[in-house]
Amino acid sequence: MQTPKTVRIYTRLLDHGHECGRLWTLLRALDTQGSGWVLFDYATIASLMGVSVRTVQRWVRQGLERGWFRGRRWMGDQVELYLSGIKAVKTALGVDGLGAIADVSIDHLGRSEAKALCTALEAQYRQKQAYWAARKEKKGQAKKLVLKPWEMATSDQLPGEKSLVVVSNGFQIPGCSIAGLARETDWSQSTIKRRLDNRWRLERKIEPIQKKRVAIELDDPELLFLLRESSCGFLVTENALGHTRVLKVLTDSGRSKVVSLGCNIYAPSHELRSCRSLRRRVARMDSVRSPKNIAI
Repeated sequence: MQTPKTVRIYTRLLDHGHECGRLWTLLRALDTQGSGWVLFDYATIASLMGVSVRTVQRWVRQGLERGWFRGRRWMGDQVELYLSGIKAVKTALGVDGLGAIADVSIDHLGRSEAKALCTALEAQYRQKQAYWAARKEKKGQAKKLVLKPWEMATSDQLPGEKSLVVVSNGFQIPGCSIAGLARETDWSQSTIKRRLDNRWRLERKIEPIQKKRVAIELDDPELLFLLRESSCGFLVTENALGHTRVLKVLTDSGRSKVVSLGCNIYAPSHELRSCRSLRRRVARMDSVRSPKNIAI
C-alpha cells in the first residue's frame, strides 16, 4: 500500500464527522482507482494516524453504523472497506454543504490539526465569497475600491496594533467575522475564536495563521474626545442598524484617529478547490430530495 502525500478534505464533512471523517478522508486518498473499495491493514492506518489499532477498529465499526462505509470484507490479515460517496456522507451527516475543499498534507489529519485546519479554511472560503459578493455590488470604477483580502493579511502572527489594516476614503476589505462564520456552520462563536487564536494553535504546535483585523477610519471629533476621556481606551456602541461596533483610538505619526474595528482578514494557508461540478451535483440531489418536490 502506497502512502499518499496529500489528501482532499471537505471541511464540513471532516469536522462534522470527527474521527470517522478523518479515517474516511485518508481511505479515500488510498483509493487511487476510484473504485470505492480500499484494502488495508489496521496497523498501517494506525501508524499513519498516530493512534492504536483498537482505535482504528472502533472507527471502522462506527463508520459502518453512521454511513461512512457501506461494506466490509476480510482478505486474510487485511480488511477491505467500501467507502460511501460524498453525497451519501453529506446526507447521513445532515450538513448543508461541503464547505471549503483543499488538498492538504496527511500530517493535518491529527485531531487538533484537523479541527484547526477546517476552521481556518472555512474562514478563508467565506472571505473569498465575501470578496466576490462585494465586487458584484460595485459598478465601474467603484470595483477598484474593493481590496483583495488575501493580499492584506500577511503580517503579525500574534495580536497587537500592527495587526490592524486601517482603511478610509471608501475603500473596502471584505473579510470574515466570527459571528458570520458561526451562522454558516455548526460551530459556536467561542469554538471558532479558540481555533483561530494563534496562542491556542502554538500551544498545540499547530502552524499560526497570518491575519489582520480591518479598522475603518472615522472622521468624528466628538468620538475622538469621548475615547480620549474613557479610561479603557475603547468604546462599544451600536450603529444605525443596531449592530455592535468597537471604537478605538490609534496614534500614527503624531496624529490620533478614531477607527471602528471590523472583521478579520486571513492570508491563504492552502489553495482552495472550486469543484463546481461536484457542488452542483450535490445541490441537485438536495433539490430532488426536498419535500417541496415530492408529489402528494
